[in-house]
Amino acid sequence: MQPLDRNGNIPLVYQLGEAIRDKIVRGEYSLGEPIPTEDQLQKFYGVSRTTVRLALAKLVNEGYIRRQQGKGTYVNPRGLVAKGKPKPFSRDMFGVKSTTQIILSAGMKVRTEVLHFARELPSEDVAAKLGINEKDPVLHFERVRYADDRPLVLEKSWIPAAQCPDLKREDIKDSLYLVLFKKYHHHIAAAHQSLRAILASELDARILDLQIGEPVMLVHGVTYLDDGRAIEAQESHFRGESIEFVIELGEYSQYARLMPHDLLRRRKSIAMKAAGSTAGQ
Repeated sequence: MQPLDRNGNIPLVYQLGEAIRDKIVRGEYSLGEPIPTEDQLQKFYGVSRTTVRLALAKLVNEGYIRRQQGKGTYVNPRGLVAKGKPKPFSRDMFGVKSTTQIILSAGMKVRTEVLHFARELPSEDVAAKLGINEKDPVLHFERVRYADDRPLVLEKSWIPAAQCPDLKREDIKDSLYLVLFKKYHHHIAAAHQSLRAILASELDARILDLQIGEPVMLVHGVTYLDDGRAIEAQESHFRGESIEFVIELGEYSQYARLMPHDLLRRRKSIAMKAAGSTAGQ
């Protein structure tokens, strides 16, 4: 059993939920079978009854388990909902979870197609997000992540080249965060992300097997290491019908917010510069 980290920044309720979810995905708790009782989980993990109940409620909301009054809590078949439609992939907006984890948690196979990999200079926006100079090179790559051979997301990433000097195209065919840990001992600690709904562009439609104008979830984010350095700026385009974002509202989370006017002006300025540069080519 992986012990819960009682000295870290992630609340025990999230750690406990992740531990139970991992057991379900690995098959330690079989589909349709009951999971341990609240008393058993409380004693096994050494946590309070409130922590156990909140963790189980979270897993109920995500569809991993179901409660039967007077009988207990049972493992739900992942990937099935009413009328036989596939259940959307669930992405917890509190924990830093890779796309690989999201797909594996749904009991599906992961495949990655690398579309682009290059060492280049960052844009003003990317440099600002990563906290580097515009003359500092980055590794820019674009990947399509598949779940059981169905395209789920187009990911665009920028990483400071100085922090991963010999990262290769072959390295990013699997989990990026795992490679960063194994190859460079980088520990992912946090991520700031924003998401909004957009309509599929011609590129989105072609890459994600959609029709132009179908819904896409656009996620912009910056991922940080445990020493506070930014390690990745990312732009992800998810198939709208295939992903749901679970946002926890409480002491450890924030409400959705409107984009500040100064940030809007800055982004418009960057877009106009880029458009002008393109027109002059």
